[in-house]
Amino acid sequence: MALLKQFRYSYVFLLCSLLAFWSSFLNYENGLYITLVFFLIINLTCFSNEYLVIQYYKKNNQKNFNKGYALFIMIQVLITLIIFFVLKFVFA
Repeated sequence: MALLKQFRYSYVFLLCSLLAFWSSFLNYENGLYITLVFFLIINLTCFSNEYLVIQYYKKNNQKNFNKGYALFIMIQVLITLIIFFVLKFVFA
């Protein structure tokens, strides 16, 4: 239960990314594999980045956790879009 609470954004991001990108690569040759690789990459980056953010704020209690988490969310969305466009151009 602690993992669900601790990585709450990553699980929400997993669900939102599945809803937003599930059919993006299915028209390509080996579309299912490309889609699975895409989801694997973006969710590994999301979970690892959130882990680093959590560890940083455990060590630095005086910092504003909400501001850092908002920055993490914006950066993660940017990383996801970059990975999406790179895969679109690579496999186009």
